[in-house]
Amino acid sequence: METIETERLTMRRLMPEDYLEMAAWDMDERVYKYLLGNACKTPEEPLVWLPKKDPNSRTNILMIVHAKADGHAVGIYALNYITESDVWTLSYVNRYEDWGKGYTVEGMKALMDHAVKEYGAHAFEAECAKVNTGSARVMQKLGMVYDHDSSYSKLDNSVTFESIVYRLTVS
Repeated sequence: METIETERLTMRRLMPEDYLEMAAWDMDERVYKYLLGNACKTPEEPLVWLPKKDPNSRTNILMIVHAKADGHAVGIYALNYITESDVWTLSYVNRYEDWGKGYTVEGMKALMDHAVKEYGAHAFEAECAKVNTGSARVMQKLGMVYDHDSSYSKLDNSVTFESIVYRLTVS
């Protein structure tokens, strides 16, 4: 199984049996404020889509992240390859209690480096709501720079966010 380690984190491919650990962030409205979806009502909701994910995919990399210090699940970090634009989009979600600890920058940097080495990735892109300054800082700390303004809506169309798209090209 594909694993990545950093100083404080271990990451491995997300599996269906991880659904209970995911409840730590999936059921928290604070975590889902700027995400496309909405918080889950039950821990079992991810079992609708999770078994359909290929844990060996070379274009949809979903990693569950654990803190080495105590083994708790921090969140999920992901890269998705978009063939049409030859770019890897990045996304991440952390449990609320782990916000502001630097885990996302540490883990996403390692995952992006892994994608460069293993999959030949050379361009990364990410988007966040303009009001989501925490995610904007993460993207900037990853070396990403402003590319353009955009907008996105939650999947249920309950709210639309003005957003910023960041990009990083590696050589």
